[in-house]
Amino acid sequence: MQCFDVAVVGAGPAGAVAARDLASAGARVALLDASHPREKPCGGGVTGRALARAAVHADGGRAIETVRFEAGGRCAAVSLADRTSLRVFSRETFDAALLREAREAGAQLVPRRVQHCARVDGRWTLRTSGGGEIGAAWLLGADGCGGLVRRQVFRPFERRQLSIAAGSYVDGVDADEIVIAFVDDPRGYLWSFPRAGHLAVGTCAQADETSTAQMHAVTDRWLDQYAPAAGRRRRRYAWPIPSLTVADLNQERPSGDGWMLLGDAAGLVDPITREGIFFAIASGRLAAASLATATPAAAYAERVREELHGELRRAARLKLGFYRPRFTRLLIEALGRSGAIRTVMADLVAGVQPYAGLKRRLVATGEIWLMLRLLTTPS
Repeated sequence: MQCFDVAVVGAGPAGAVAARDLASAGARVALLDASHPREKPCGGGVTGRALARAAVHADGGRAIETVRFEAGGRCAAVSLADRTSLRVFSRETFDAALLREAREAGAQLVPRRVQHCARVDGRWTLRTSGGGEIGAAWLLGADGCGGLVRRQVFRPFERRQLSIAAGSYVDGVDADEIVIAFVDDPRGYLWSFPRAGHLAVGTCAQADETSTAQMHAVTDRWLDQYAPAAGRRRRRYAWPIPSLTVADLNQERPSGDGWMLLGDAAGLVDPITREGIFFAIASGRLAAASLATATPAAAYAERVREELHGELRRAARLKLGFYRPRFTRLLIEALGRSGAIRTVMADLVAGVQPYAGLKRRLVATGEIWLMLRLLTTPS
């Protein structure tokens, strides 16, 4: 059995960044993932703050100049021309760059799937596909919201704590805009992100309010009328995304005796946008830094709660009003007539404007009624 200081399960952004930082600090790191290289169901939008936090050099990202919002038959365009911080990547390309850096730093990629993990006498033993075993003092779960590690060290997510995202890659399309279309039934949104050689299009809503089939139907209806996608081959995908309430976040346990949960496995996803790349990268870096302290599990939990949960709680509170049909229509109207509102939305999309301070900026636009609708509009 090979023995390591740290076993990281999952080589997506959270796991790869944690493995890179730990190996760079001299730790013996096993990075277990049998899926690479792979494309991943995801819009692929990576904000400037995510790239800065990752400290990675990734080629192939595409700068987007326009985001078009749709609701109730109306639309409004928002310019991102001066916000080059948002880039759209193929996840195969972006994740491969992070994985390459982890391996160059000294992390050992173990291209096998973890089937079981157990902690005995202060160490972990991981049984992998093919019958091999890996030993480690610390276990980092970065294998997604339905991954093995979370189920074994904490508890699985309930269906109500998840969103369903379902859509298609549409091959051979060279679009130049992001589209965000608000959906009334079930309440959620559709996205279309242009990537190299294809579009990534999907719709998401809370899992206890919808089904995969319903989300695919919404996506297909939109694609049927989207001219750039006409006649193009579609490759379907679907996956779950954590979408936690304030109460859920308060009950989360990011770490424990010899283990930490990162990224989606820790529920670290914006419940409004379902964007998780920034939070995955941030948690990976926090995990690596915490393992250098005297009390790693406690340090990591404290840092996650202080640096990440606050932003997610603000989003969870705003989500209660954000997807109400009356608000989304009012938002489209405001985007059509108010340059100040367009600037705020551009900054939100580009990751420049956090939820902290958002209300204050809305008030400063003079469109205070829009903020009031966000907080008080009835169903």
